[in-house]
Amino acid sequence: ATGEHGKVVCTDDDTIEVSNLNRQFLFRRPDVKKSKSECACREAKKMNPHFKVEALKARVSPDNYNKFTDDFWEGLDAVVNAVDNIKARLYIDNRCVFYNKHLFESGTLGTKCNSQCIVPGETQSYGDSQDPEENSIPMCTLRNFPYLIDHCIEWARDYFEGEFASGSREYQKFAENPQGYLDDTKKELKDQSHMLRTKLEIINTIGNNLKDATHSTCIKLARNKFQELFYNSIAQLTYNLPEDAKDEDGKPFWGGLKRFPKPIKFDPKDETHRGFVIAAAELYAFMFKLKPINNDDLIIKEANDIPIAPFEPKKMSIKTSEQDNGEDKAEDDEGRINELT
Repeated sequence: ATGEHGKVVCTDDDTIEVSNLNRQFLFRRPDVKKSKSECACREAKKMNPHFKVEALKARVSPDNYNKFTDDFWEGLDAVVNAVDNIKARLYIDNRCVFYNKHLFESGTLGTKCNSQCIVPGETQSYGDSQDPEENSIPMCTLRNFPYLIDHCIEWARDYFEGEFASGSREYQKFAENPQGYLDDTKKELKDQSHMLRTKLEIINTIGNNLKDATHSTCIKLARNKFQELFYNSIAQLTYNLPEDAKDEDGKPFWGGLKRFPKPIKFDPKDETHRGFVIAAAELYAFMFKLKPINNDDLIIKEANDIPIAPFEPKKMSIKTSEQDNGEDKAEDDEGRINELT
């Protein structure tokens, strides 16, 4: 790529997130929200000014066939893969087989990594073998019936992502084109009303508080979040499935790996309760671009004084196994969606 006719083409349709900075070493804090390919190419040229590289911002997929044409593929000597899903890997592998191109396939999963050199006519292609299935945890187990520490960690990570990371990104998309976003989201989740409601409520919370939020706002949101997650949702679950509930075969529903849960009342002296509310209040403050609160006693005092509405059970269907074709759904989902839209 430093020779007279050499050149590297780098493409990625994604932008840089803060979470990328701890492992994708070409990026720095000022690069957040900028194009990954453009920033990577810029840093590579700093390392070697003679390096010739072109940055594209398009996903290599069947949808972009007009960008990655026959001329594009035939002009390559080799391809280096660093994509994050099997579907994309298989598509690029298919293109390399079709155009008879060398492929270096690489990928990571947590602390594990893999690489594969593929030479046309000499080695098997990526698609000739099959990656083992990832050991995923059923969503109904994560949401309602966790029985391992791993489940609790995965649930917390998933919830954090939805509330404090992807929620902000979704709000940005909504702010750019409100009606278009609502139309697309309702179409995407047309058969998942409870999930649609949850997504819209996160956006509504951000939108209602973005301009006028104070530290007290953040503390109230944190206290209500504790109530929602650790009292109301558990009380609803046990309302639907009381301790003496029976399954479809007439056997006790609770038992074995499914342990009967109990709602948790907020205790300002409990270190775990304090830690959750303090962390959530500070996260909301960061989300709303406020200065850190940095006063744990103040947070807990205010949180403890916030009036909490008593729990009122709803008619709700709850998915109890992956074989259950239904979805978590509350009787007031449609009404609430109409209010939010």
